[in-house]
Amino acid sequence: MTDLFTTPSMRLTQVDAGAIERELARLWSAATKTEQTGGVALMRACVFNLVVLTDAAHVAPVTNIIARLTALRPHRAIVAALDGDDDATAPQPRLEAWVQAHCTLAPPGRPQVCGEQITIMAPRAAGPYIPGIVLSLLEPDVPVVLWWTLDRLPDHALLANLQPVADRLILDTARMPGGVDTLHAVRALIDAGVAVGDFVWGRLTPWREQIAQLFDAPPALRRLRSIERVTISHVPRGATAALLLVGWIAARLDWRPSKVHHTGAVLSRPDGGSVRIERVEVATETADDLVSAALETTDARFTVTRSATGSHLVACAIIDDLTPIERAVHLPKLDAATLIADELRLARHDPIYEAALRQALDLAKQQPTPAPE
Repeated sequence: MTDLFTTPSMRLTQVDAGAIERELARLWSAATKTEQTGGVALMRACVFNLVVLTDAAHVAPVTNIIARLTALRPHRAIVAALDGDDDATAPQPRLEAWVQAHCTLAPPGRPQVCGEQITIMAPRAAGPYIPGIVLSLLEPDVPVVLWWTLDRLPDHALLANLQPVADRLILDTARMPGGVDTLHAVRALIDAGVAVGDFVWGRLTPWREQIAQLFDAPPALRRLRSIERVTISHVPRGATAALLLVGWIAARLDWRPSKVHHTGAVLSRPDGGSVRIERVEVATETADDLVSAALETTDARFTVTRSATGSHLVACAIIDDLTPIERAVHLPKLDAATLIADELRLARHDPIYEAALRQALDLAKQQPTPAPE
């Protein structure tokens, strides 16, 4: 793990773009003087702008994530934190701001790479003032990423004003209420041209990799087009992840909705066969979202299961007349810093995620038939 340090925050008595830039200049000037008197050399770096839309209660954890992200992708972070309730009667909403730097602790003889963070705290009534300040603070000629941390749908006017300059919008649909309604809102953003990244999708990456690798061997690959049943087990908070995983499998294999049974959807394969889809909710303390995924044919069963400790995924292929194959792979802890860094590998839209989302919503539109009494 990379060692980090964060400079003390320097608060501003005046909050506007010019004052903030002057305070940043003083911050780096002080760092340069330290270097000249025998301190460690600092290298200021910025490969992208990260604009964080959050609330006052989450400033501290967001700052910790920004510090960790600096070690992966140095950047300029601009945190816009709204505090309290809307108060249209406030004549002059008071804004607060401070600046600080996050630096990696480099080996001897190498400079410490630093990024910077600007935090603007404002009452909700001051929301209209924020976009102008944020836009004037963006570093030119590098991408702009919006990170929406709030636990409600991204329909805020603040987002609407910043969206046109953003290359990507990152959010976590697992934290938002509404389930399928939230996914519909995300699709509406995509249809409007917004490039969306979802932490839920990022956390599915190890699962998708293991499912895909189960079909690397020729005997398994020959059965890929004849899958007849898919079962995804998930905890209650993993319903969105389960739906997106089913959508990914269906989109990759070109399955189409056919009908719905009380135990799940039935999809049509390109060869005319059928695939039954079941999502099963289970209660367990070892899973954050998914528990297992199983894909079955008439003579084979392919599974990926979270271990009892939650630290590994166990992938297993059982094919009639062949020796079963099983492997365990480490399940990494994908924190927000890692997920954001992964999202930066994409210039804009993620076509695989968007196809999975469309397929998931097509499945969700269908209402299951009542179970027989």
